[in-house]
Amino acid sequence: MSLRSEWPCWEIMGCKPEAAAKCPAYQSDKPCWEVMREIDTCSFNICKDCLVYIAKQKNSIFSKEEILSILCQKGIDVTGHRCTQYKTVT
Repeated sequence: MSLRSEWPCWEIMGCKPEAAAKCPAYQSDKPCWEVMREIDTCSFNICKDCLVYIAKQKNSIFSKEEILSILCQKGIDVTGHRCTQYKTVT
């Protein structure tokens, strides 16, 4: 599975299905940062720092493994395997 081409933003960010269904990007075939740019041009500055935007760029400085590691540290698992590094707080 290729992070840059296949994973939608709501999976990368670990959005709950009910939240994703309400999101304008979920309802669009455009990348989330393009949707946000149409809604609020100032929001695009936030998108440029977002892991989704960084991961989807052709010239990303991060490898797939580095992005997966960052996501795992945030508790987001897009691979279907539980992150062994991530520990839930009880």
